[in-house]
Amino acid sequence: KDWDFSSSGVFSGLKIDPDTLVKKLDLDSRSIISSRTGIEEKTVLSKKEKMKLRKERWLQKIESVKLATQKQKAEAKRKGTPVVGDMQPLMEALPELSDLTT
Repeated sequence: KDWDFSSSGVFSGLKIDPDTLVKKLDLDSRSIISSRTGIEEKTVLSKKEKMKLRKERWLQKIESVKLATQKQKAEAKRKGTPVVGDMQPLMEALPELSDLTT
């Protein structure tokens, strides 16, 4: 097929003023991110520091997963207790004895 759009005249009646195509950005109209990038530069970290930060994040993630599994195990153990069931949510909902005496 021959894709000749000049004969169809889709944009033949369209008149665009070149002055409307030129747009300048004022300082007020710039986004917050683009205005910040010009003011302060990012801190450059060495490879060793990046690796330390990455290792710390990894250890924090492992620790959070470990704590979550411990909480799940403790809850399952409390639910397995006959007659009483899980008393931990009830204990957390009750006020402290020191709060009641004051």
